[in-house]
Amino acid sequence: MKNNEKQKETLFDKAIISWEAPEYIQHEKDWKWFVAAGIACAGLMIYAIFVENWTLVVALVVLAAVYVWQHFLVPRHVKVIISNVGIKIGDKEYPYQNIKSFWIIYRPKHVTTLNLRSNSRLLPDISIDLNGQNPTEIREYLCSQIHEEEGKEESFTDLFIRITKL
Repeated sequence: MKNNEKQKETLFDKAIISWEAPEYIQHEKDWKWFVAAGIACAGLMIYAIFVENWTLVVALVVLAAVYVWQHFLVPRHVKVIISNVGIKIGDKEYPYQNIKSFWIIYRPKHVTTLNLRSNSRLLPDISIDLNGQNPTEIREYLCSQIHEEEGKEESFTDLFIRITKL
């Protein structure tokens, strides 16, 4: 391996707990879902044309095209490492001092995620699929490092996305 291809190992790479997880959850959709989405999109487009809202027509076409294209992409798996200094997800490192809190949502068959609230204003919440990991072990360790938000549930947005399979 060339020197520039080698990744420098950091303290984030010294795992206490680690696993592989998909970058994002890709919900299974059958042909009925696509028919319903197509009807809804066509209805919105007809309305937009009727009221002469050409910006909405263009936006709907672009959104539909991007969504269909994204449907055929397979989420890559990233390594999640919980270490003494923070959490590493793929190539992104989150030191504990940059994480305000965490919570785990564990309802097998529906949702099993480790959620982090970071100090970032742009994307404050990070959701990581547990992908079969023991949530108790993760919780016990993280409680010694950062604040846990107990009793927190899935957000309305996440629930809506999961139910509608967006």
